[in-house]
Amino acid sequence: MPVSRRDFLRVAVGGGLLAVSAYLFRDLFRPTRLSLSEERTLEALLDTLIPEDVTPGALQLGVPEQVKSKAATDNRYRLLIKKGCTWLNSMARELNAEGFVYLKEEGRDAIIDKALKSGYGSMQRIFLYTMRADTLHYYYSHRGSWASLGYNGPPQPYGFPDYYQAPALRG
Repeated sequence: MPVSRRDFLRVAVGGGLLAVSAYLFRDLFRPTRLSLSEERTLEALLDTLIPEDVTPGALQLGVPEQVKSKAATDNRYRLLIKKGCTWLNSMARELNAEGFVYLKEEGRDAIIDKALKSGYGSMQRIFLYTMRADTLHYYYSHRGSWASLGYNGPPQPYGFPDYYQAPALRG
């Protein structure tokens, strides 16, 4: 069956429009970055997890930047943060706040506690456990947090140069 020029043009233009619309709407289905609101919510969460006191907090040691950097390269991680921030803000609205950022410490703690007590495998629990683990990792790997621990830095290679050998028997 021969294809007419009109049918060919209809398919070509339709395919082109479909491709252009997929390109334009790709951010709706697979966003490439966190929004400003999500970044602020994430920073409020990280500040709640490790606040500044006599030692620097997560914000002062650049933990949010490291988390955002990881989110920029890991689609699943970014999606988890986006869903988690949406959940945090919806819980804040239930407490009559405009968003998680605007809550006082008690309100933030209550929401975090609710997430940690939620069902095993729930999105909010996975989100909080992931953010807590990454926050602690990035925070304590920063040399600025070591002073509060009485830790001066890694002992290797000077402290234990033979760490790869089995301990010698004492006799």
